Amino acid sequence: MQTRFFAASHLAILAVLTVPLASASSYNFTNFDGPGQNGGGTTVDGIANSGTIVGFSTNNADNPSLFTNFLVNPNGTFTTLNINNDPLAMANGINASGTFVGISNNQAFSQTGSAFTALPPVNGSTAMETAFGINDGSLIVGQYTDAATDTQPGFVYNGSTYKTLNPTANPFAVVNAQSVNNEGEVAGFYSTDGEHQHGFLYNDVTNTYQLLPDPNIANLQLTQFLGMNDAGLVVGYYQTNDGSQHGFIYNIKSNSYSFLDDPNAAPSGFSITQITGINDSGEIAGFYVDPTTGLQRGFYATVATPEPGTLLLFAGGFIAVLLVRRFA
Repeated sequence: MQTRFFAASHLAILAVLTVPLASASSYNFTNFDGPGQNGGGTTVDGIANSGTIVGFSTNNADNPSLFTNFLVNPNGTFTTLNINNDPLAMANGINASGTFVGISNNQAFSQTGSAFTALPPVNGSTAMETAFGINDGSLIVGQYTDAATDTQPGFVYNGSTYKTLNPTANPFAVVNAQSVNNEGEVAGFYSTDGEHQHGFLYNDVTNTYQLLPDPNIANLQLTQFLGMNDAGLVVGYYQTNDGSQHGFIYNIKSNSYSFLDDPNAAPSGFSITQITGINDSGEIAGFYVDPTTGLQRGFYATVATPEPGTLLLFAGGFIAVLLVRRFA
């Protein structure tokens, strides 16, 4: 099993109001178990601008022989997916048109409905490749293994040509390109030592990289950036030395982190939450480990509507600040 270490003005206001104050109470969480044989847990990999979620159930966490890939539709119902008749195929990302991408038989693919399309190898020495994300313009990102160089770069695929991604020229990094938004901005993570991981951005238009700062967390081991929307909000998780994982939202415009775990994850001690996707409506999706059963479960969460009195109070304070700045 491959793991993942793997109106505009309203959106702007949403980012300002909710992200700096992100907490479990800022969102309405819905937890769920995936369909099919899910004794090994549920993995949620992404959420589209349409609100559709993609992921898979596992029949056995330690030695899986079947992944049941699924969509969670905006009305809450499930649609199970047949991917190339491959019991170990994995769906990793989805766009607003319902096209999803992933890996089947060590090859990246895209699929719309039942129409399966294997992506071509990145080059003549590609040993394995997987697609992790797709935007609404069908730009696909992922990772491949180059047998000739014994490296694992990221890639961007536009339907006809590939770009190889490596945010650090020397030493060559293991690179996971995880998500791409509709502006052509790619979010992912890399490692130069095989243990510690850090976030990066790549702009497919300007062909430039930005290395992202790790959160200032004690005993930090790694940081993974997994999903990104058009407003510049990136989601993922960080891991500490004890193996605990905690979700975050990172605002690339303010270079600030907000930390957010599923409210049903363990409140202290060993705890697991990964936020794997965010869409342009601010909805997030991911998975957590239930501390009672030890089972991995999926979640999606919508931004909570403030109480009318709270909203008026905030608005009044905001206006007062503007007046002070205007006349000071």
